Amino acid sequence: MATSSNNHFQQLLQQLFNAVQNNDPTALPRILSLIEKTPNQPNLLHLAGLAYQRLGDPEQAVRYLQRSLRHNPQQAEVNNSLANIHKARKSFPDAEKHYKAAIELRPQYQEAWKNLGLLYSSELLFAQAESTLQRALELQPDNVSVLTALGNLHKELEQYEQAISHYRQALALDPGYANALHNLGLCYKLTEQLDQAVACYEKARTAAPTFAEIDYNYANALFELGDHQQAEVLYQSAISKNPRLTLAHETLSELYWQSGQADKMEISYREAIDLVPDDTGLRLSFANLLIATGQFNSAREIVEAALEIDRTPQLLHARGKLYANQLDYNNARFSFEQALAGDFSNDIAQDLARLHIVEGSYQTALKLLEQMQQHIPHDQLNWALKGLCWRLLDDRRYEWLIDYERHIRAYPLPTPSGYANQEAFLDELETVLVSMHNTQLEPSQQTLKQGTQTPGRLLHKPNPVIQAYKWSLTQVVQEYINKLPDDPTHPLSGRKESTFVFSGSWSVKLGDSGFHVNHVHPEGWISSACYIRVPGDLVHNAGAIKFGESALGLGDREVTERIISPQRGQLVLFPSYVWHGTYEFSCGPGAYRLTAPFDVIPGPAL
Repeated sequence: MATSSNNHFQQLLQQLFNAVQNNDPTALPRILSLIEKTPNQPNLLHLAGLAYQRLGDPEQAVRYLQRSLRHNPQQAEVNNSLANIHKARKSFPDAEKHYKAAIELRPQYQEAWKNLGLLYSSELLFAQAESTLQRALELQPDNVSVLTALGNLHKELEQYEQAISHYRQALALDPGYANALHNLGLCYKLTEQLDQAVACYEKARTAAPTFAEIDYNYANALFELGDHQQAEVLYQSAISKNPRLTLAHETLSELYWQSGQADKMEISYREAIDLVPDDTGLRLSFANLLIATGQFNSAREIVEAALEIDRTPQLLHARGKLYANQLDYNNARFSFEQALAGDFSNDIAQDLARLHIVEGSYQTALKLLEQMQQHIPHDQLNWALKGLCWRLLDDRRYEWLIDYERHIRAYPLPTPSGYANQEAFLDELETVLVSMHNTQLEPSQQTLKQGTQTPGRLLHKPNPVIQAYKWSLTQVVQEYINKLPDDPTHPLSGRKESTFVFSGSWSVKLGDSGFHVNHVHPEGWISSACYIRVPGDLVHNAGAIKFGESALGLGDREVTERIISPQRGQLVLFPSYVWHGTYEFSCGPGAYRLTAPFDVIPGPAL
């Protein structure tokens, strides 16, 4: 009789579990009714926790799962469920504790091993993530989600060959697994194998037709291939599937801007805001677009309306930028300080430091910059702002930070094998690069004016001419690094390693009246200007690169420390934290200045 009763109870638990999984609205009331009769039954408490989790009430979910464990601590599944909720709430130490408890109770619990590996990956603890996921794979070698998770981990580390191998293993087991197809497409896109990326996205789109991110990334690949019409269709499709997907709005607007259709830039944002008026992140993205394109009054309207919904640090930051643009420094400072109180982020702190420098409060700016560098020691804009403060304070550390003769060097570009001379190589490289410039205007939020910039990562393209160019650059960069002194305290030479990575690379084509505004490269280490085509008859520093003058518009407090006139086939290398820009130049119709810059960071070559 007891066995029959137990079987009946197990069947009831399974029915209730299925009801929870199917979002049956009657599931939770039925479970709670049973708990009233047997308040200490661990399985019912577990089901109540799962039901509350599905209903979006994590606090009640945690309460019931903890009650379940109090009445029976030997439940691996409950620990795993509780850890999942802690992870979703970003309570990572609690999540790790419960995943490990689940594994201790059941060492062969593959799901807990996988989830722990995913937790480590989300915390960027890649070594622990890989070993944990490998253990999960040993327990179930044909698990496509674990294979895909390992692929994702290697993708994050830019170990693309390993990532692609894992995705292919997953797809050999399940050819329609959308997650692996999508991420394999991302790997191909990141390695500039665009045709293969498109093929993956097409299959992923068929496998998961409602997943907006697939359409978004598919559109990115088509944008880079120059198929703007189809890219536009897919960006719009992504937005229709998920109006809150700000990246799709941003890139669609960028497509319109670069193709000379600025009148369309706001449409998707305004339609989406009507659909999801509570989404302040969407409104913030729209405001930043308006700020970037100089529409400050419209941006203020968007920001103020969003602040009535939620006073987020990001919105207060945007308000501060708008005040600063109007030279209302008191309100700008107050907004930045309010934003920092809610989120001590690098971007907000840097804008406040800029404001302090503009107002002449150099020591206050330095104190803030020192605080930021404790968290992000290699951010190049922080070093640039510190250097600016040191110069304005006549602090000798400015000369230590930037030696404008030794740190900035010009080299002739070596001629790769297979070419008679440098001129022959540059002619062929120019033809390849010009074919990649298929937009009408510069990116809206980049430093160039009156020109175009190629999308993607130039030096990852498999084109043999581009790879020959990469070989030439490698010779010069290695020579530059080898000549750096050994000073572990210096932000340039202190990062010196025997290997390096081209972290960013692109081409810029400037036409008549073209120039670059003053800037630095925040995520770089060593940056460059490499001249592939220079217009004739440039005089009086026209088109030249200048170093030292900041982007803060300090008037007579600005200085230009060094100027290098462009020469075809010349490569200029400099620390990424050095302020630089170019002088405007004039040229006849059809003439242009063509460069192919890049950034380098220390690390093993990919």
